[in-house]
Amino acid sequence: MDSMTKPLIKQYETVDTKTLQDGWMETAREIESSLINSGAVPGKDYSYLDLYKLAQPIVLKLIENGDIKP
Repeated sequence: MDSMTKPLIKQYETVDTKTLQDGWMETAREIESSLINSGAVPGKDYSYLDLYKLAQPIVLKLIENGDIKP
């Protein structure tokens, strides 16, 4: 990730990826990292809502598998 690029979703030191809120946020943050590494510009090429929509199918699968508690 370019050190000059500020992501929309900040990285927290402590998260519980087994909870819905943190699991969804971390999934969206990982997607954002991939977008930035591919050259996307935060706030221009995608929004918060885009990130959460992209994360939704992954999070639903994690819930289905029991990896995240709804």
